[in-house]
Amino acid sequence: MKYIIVGYGNFGRIALERIGLAFPDTAVIVVERNPDVSVAPDTGHVTVVRGDAVSFLSESSALEPDDQIIPMVPIHLVAHYALSRCPGAAAVPMWDKMEEMLPNPIRLDASTLVCSRSDFLCPDDCPEGRLCTVTGRERGKPLYTVLEQAEAPGFENLVQRSYQILPGIGGYSFGDLKELAAKITDGRYLIATSCKCHGIITAVGCKSDP
Repeated sequence: MKYIIVGYGNFGRIALERIGLAFPDTAVIVVERNPDVSVAPDTGHVTVVRGDAVSFLSESSALEPDDQIIPMVPIHLVAHYALSRCPGAAAVPMWDKMEEMLPNPIRLDASTLVCSRSDFLCPDDCPEGRLCTVTGRERGKPLYTVLEQAEAPGFENLVQRSYQILPGIGGYSFGDLKELAAKITDGRYLIATSCKCHGIITAVGCKSDP
């Protein structure tokens, strides 16, 4: 198993540092498209790939199903990967009442919104336990469950759960990512990525060629 850190901004650097300390003998691939961003691995087990994240995930022969993807890029990586793997798929307008069903929603564009159980800045080393790190209260129903159960007319929900790897570091397996993308056929979908408290949702549609 390898860890694939996609994006080497501030949070990507934190992820590499914490993984290096916790799993010093595990291989890590850092994917960063910006040639001006300096990537300075601190272990001998790190490989740097300069290129587009979606293209790397779609085309690389180095990935195995149990490799863990850690998304640290300012796009909805699961949705972009799914679109790249599904001919005829494209982003479509989000249902206009979707915000009413979700906690603290913010619409990023016509097709994508983010939501969160918190209305405050979470610590970057949150352990995602039973109680909220900041308030001390029960977290309630996990957000990924809320998104799985959300009913938007004409849409099917596809939710990629983000699992905690280390405090503040979450991701999902490459095998799960491929499995989600393979579920898209003709129709409209709400593709979501979510941990217990934070999520991002993109509306997509797919129509096969006649």
